[in-house]
Amino acid sequence: MTPVYDAESAIDAQLVCDLLLSAGLDALVLGADLAGGVGELPAGGLVRVWVAPEQVPRARELIDDWQAGGIPDEDELNRLADASGANGELWA
Repeated sequence: MTPVYDAESAIDAQLVCDLLLSAGLDALVLGADLAGGVGELPAGGLVRVWVAPEQVPRARELIDDWQAGGIPDEDELNRLADASGANGELWA
């Protein structure tokens, strides 16, 4: 797995992870449980979203679009899932 997004919070990370999962990518959040250790641990870079190495370019493209305000609708998410090899409709 490769990190593709350094989140400001566990909620932020989960939003990005859900976006990537909705597009058919394999994504997960790591480090959310470390946020309670701020003070003992560094304050930044604890919570990250990770994807499989071969999915990094597509994940970064989706994240960049999301950060620019381009939130995909249902049709776009289904198109992205089809392009990434996910089976069937995402929003059945």
